[in-house]
Amino acid sequence: MTKLAGLIASLLITTFGYTAYADDHTNKNQAPLPMAIFSTYEIPGGGSPSAIQAALTEYLKAEEAAGYDDCTMYQHQFGAQRGFYTSCVFKDLDHFAEIVDGGPQPVTAEDDTQLFGAHSDHIVSMTSHGMTERPKHILFATTTFSPTMTYSEMVKSADLYYGVYEEVFARCNRYEHAWGPEMAFYITCGFDNYAAFSKSVKKLMPLFQEKLYDAALGIRTHSDDLLIKVMD
Repeated sequence: MTKLAGLIASLLITTFGYTAYADDHTNKNQAPLPMAIFSTYEIPGGGSPSAIQAALTEYLKAEEAAGYDDCTMYQHQFGAQRGFYTSCVFKDLDHFAEIVDGGPQPVTAEDDTQLFGAHSDHIVSMTSHGMTERPKHILFATTTFSPTMTYSEMVKSADLYYGVYEEVFARCNRYEHAWGPEMAFYITCGFDNYAAFSKSVKKLMPLFQEKLYDAALGIRTHSDDLLIKVMD
């Protein structure tokens, strides 16, 4: 196993745990929505994007072979972190445990070199599913709320805020923090090209003014990243 794969596996094994609770705004009669691992890999100064992409592609194919339902990778186009964004889907924490516990233990060769810079993993729970296929481009938004708010208040604010995204872009999935470095809410919305993105934004701005300008949402931080698919 390469150092890249070994390091990622080690991070996942040692960093995360999760106790699943029923989602408050999911119909209990519906089949439960899956979970996912969101990971980011920064392209360091002087680093080779193509080498990182090739190594991650190899790693993600191995993860699918190990039992994840689906893995994909997008690359930064516009936004905060210049890097690669990956996602692997699994049914629940029992499924996750089968994959991680049943796979080979990470081994690091002395001559291996880490290709990427900063790295993070987030285990998330999907709360709504409107994206039926992987689009060429996605808007990936991350929002955190005031620490003085209750979790219920955060959920209500996320519903109101991201509801505007869903109304305009239509093809959106929403996620909530399960385990990882931030208590955040996420939405991914697909678009085919930047002409389509421009049309959606023209519809989005009036809705923001109408529904959100005077709303006390309690948003602490927010980022919008525009990404392009590099592995299906």
